[in-house]
Amino acid sequence: MEAVREVVVIDPVDLQAIRETAERVGAQTAEVPPFRGIQPVMASVLVVGERGAVGQVRAEIERRRGGLVFDLRVGAVRPIHRSRALGHRELKVVAADGMVTVAECDTELVAALTRLASGRGEKTVASVRDLVDTLS
Repeated sequence: MEAVREVVVIDPVDLQAIRETAERVGAQTAEVPPFRGIQPVMASVLVVGERGAVGQVRAEIERRRGGLVFDLRVGAVRPIHRSRALGHRELKVVAADGMVTVAECDTELVAALTRLASGRGEKTVASVRDLVDTLS
């Protein structure tokens, strides 16, 4: 089988657990210097192994990041972020009026929303705010 290589960005507190997960599923890891633009408080790790093993490491990383929060209040300091206070399948929306809704979602949906929001925080929050207004 062909080896798959993937660079992942993780919280440094998760580094040892991710290494252990990789070892358990038969993948290898190596720390790499952070890419330009990545916050220095994050660690970059190269994961190499069979597709399934690398996928299991990626799933563990997602689980450890927690749920996804959309804070639609005007002036929110962190309008979109992951929170370890939530389960990895939970999505929390704080409406403009402060009302909080937490829903359980498919992990793929949380991962897709995270990728969508990456680097486009204000624009994504505006889109979510418009969608919430439409559904209300």
